[in-house]
Amino acid sequence: MRRINVILAVSALLAVGSLSMIGCGGNGGAETVVDERIPVFTTMVERTDLAQTRPYSGTVEGERQATVYARIPETVERVFVSEGESVSRGDKVLAFDESGPNSVVRQARAVAEDARKTAERFQRLYEQGAVSELERDARHTQYEVAKADYDAAHDQVEVSSPITGTVTEVYAREGRQLSVGRPIALIASIDTVRVLIDVSIYESSDIKEGQSVTIRSELDSTLVAHGWVDEVSVSADVESRNVPVEILVENPSHRLLPGMFVRADVELQRRENVRSIPRDALVYRQSGLGVFVIRDSTAHYEPVTIGIESDGFVEVVEGPDVNIEVVTLGQSNLQDGTRVNPIRERESETAGSDLP
Repeated sequence: MRRINVILAVSALLAVGSLSMIGCGGNGGAETVVDERIPVFTTMVERTDLAQTRPYSGTVEGERQATVYARIPETVERVFVSEGESVSRGDKVLAFDESGPNSVVRQARAVAEDARKTAERFQRLYEQGAVSELERDARHTQYEVAKADYDAAHDQVEVSSPITGTVTEVYAREGRQLSVGRPIALIASIDTVRVLIDVSIYESSDIKEGQSVTIRSELDSTLVAHGWVDEVSVSADVESRNVPVEILVENPSHRLLPGMFVRADVELQRRENVRSIPRDALVYRQSGLGVFVIRDSTAHYEPVTIGIESDGFVEVVEGPDVNIEVVTLGQSNLQDGTRVNPIRERESETAGSDLP
């Protein structure tokens, strides 16, 4: 909207400026005086902080996360968790029907119970001197094996969380049959999350551990978070030829969830308190880049050397100093020494703000 107002204002000024007349003469006559100054928009060279960034698409993962899978083909009897719920390591996630045809938990429980009773009986006999130590130890070993078999069978039927975190996905539903290897739930530690991006091998040398990163949601413009480059792979992926990069992001609000697609703006360089001008002020000539500066309502061409660019502004490495007025719109009509009618952009924006 600002640029539209600027263009309209310049067009109007060009028309009015070329036709402006001043009436004079005592006998009612009129003398036409043409203002040959060319209207241009200008701004001042200022000192600002600039950050050069490069955008990448990324996927969110928990800093630690685990997908829980079914290890037997059985019917789901009960789901103990829901999405968004916090769980601790060892908390129950799901229970299969232990009476189903593929569950051996009841048989394993009976064998373990029988082995326990036998081990206890041989312990008493050993204390009475009726059996040897070797016989007692053999029965105890049998019990330990049977108990391990029961624990394994029980863990297949009653599935627990392997980590402490937040349940971000629940795939299983009560009453449904699951096959071996089907996912049950995704559990992740999301106080801090990882964002995974792929960087072209040609750009990977620009990415360094510790660089600041701004994370933005592709769907929610209010979701903005800040992180840093945690790890840059030392080798490229064999198929894509891209270099995997991991970004760590503090996520206290838990708004970033595993599986989300985000934009990661990696800060490649930062310059603080440097001279800067809008990129629109640059004039491209065969001899190089330059700008038109204004002195006494006259435009003068000066070459410039620029550094990094950030949000439409460029760093002035060599060129006009701070508080020098430069042309940002209308340069195509200028030559070195052209007389101009300079209009400050900020003043024009203020003046044009009341336009319908």
